[in-house]
Amino acid sequence: MYYNRIVLVGRLTRDPELRATPDGISVVRFRLAVNRSARTGEEQQTDFFDIVAFRQLADTVANYMTKGKLVLVEGKLHMRSYTDREGNRRTAYEIVADTVRFLERLREGEPEAATEPSPPAEVQRSATPPAPASLGEPEPIDDYANIDFEEPFDEASLEDDPFR
Repeated sequence: MYYNRIVLVGRLTRDPELRATPDGISVVRFRLAVNRSARTGEEQQTDFFDIVAFRQLADTVANYMTKGKLVLVEGKLHMRSYTDREGNRRTAYEIVADTVRFLERLREGEPEAATEPSPPAEVQRSATPPAPASLGEPEPIDDYANIDFEEPFDEASLEDDPFR
């Protein structure tokens, strides 16, 4: 039996970046800072995890999450290899989110968007994709691994990123 499951609680290091694949599927990426427990007298250390979410979950994350928000992310670890701009072979590890839970409520004094409803406490990727609408929406794909990203997600690629 094989099992690949990750549960993280941490804070967003910057606002999520929403993009779409050539097929029109929403993809959001963000980084989560998770503190490691430290022994008494030791300095606290922080781990940083790259998170990716697709479809409705991606849209919800992009609409309601901002830098510094505390969230719980459940998903699986995914490793991918790519060649960077200099021709070097690289490996990227990221968490593909299945569930994102918002752990903080709106604080007093924070502005609330007048046109947006309050975010759901939990957003989950559905196990069965919804039937495609007849308005020309792309057919849902069954596996995120079949999506070909034009650029790898690493710090070096963010220098040329028009969404940044």
